Amino acid sequence: MPGPLARRADARHNREKLLEIADATFRRDGVKASLAEIARTCGIAIGTLYKHFPTREALLQALIHDRVTSLQENAERLADSDMPCEALIEWLQEFGRCASAYRGLAESILAAAAVEESDLNAGVETMRAAAGVLVVKAQKAGTIRLDVSPAEVFALACGAGTASPYATADPDRLLRLVVEGLATR
Repeated sequence: MPGPLARRADARHNREKLLEIADATFRRDGVKASLAEIARTCGIAIGTLYKHFPTREALLQALIHDRVTSLQENAERLADSDMPCEALIEWLQEFGRCASAYRGLAESILAAAAVEESDLNAGVETMRAAAGVLVVKAQKAGTIRLDVSPAEVFALACGAGTASPYATADPDRLLRLVVEGLATR
């Protein structure tokens, strides 16, 4: 019988393999892809998948945690830019690439993040707050309309990220169009 260290190494290997297979499956089939298929592809039982990730949202959280943290950190870094509108566009384009990685990701993230007890809530709220600073700075610079809230810009960015896989549109272009549409007249 394998010792505790061998079991832990096996569990880590299963988790890493699950994340790798889930990423590829979600990229191909979207976030509603079969978790049973992911487990089968990994060569594990569905119970093992649920042991590592008790919900679909927990699996998504594990897959996007680093991306959400990176988005937050980049928003904080870009907040010091001398060109606030370009900084906002750069951040929104990065966000759009993340949101369009898996079909249905933006909706799943927003739904999970809306639940205060969700693992995603704190990370997404922190990221939104950092991005909100970019919107306010662009507004103060006179490049973004004052009657637009950071929440509305975030919603538009989610929409553009969601639309790009369906329209085979470039998410960077869609998000630039969103910001240009928010420009002061």
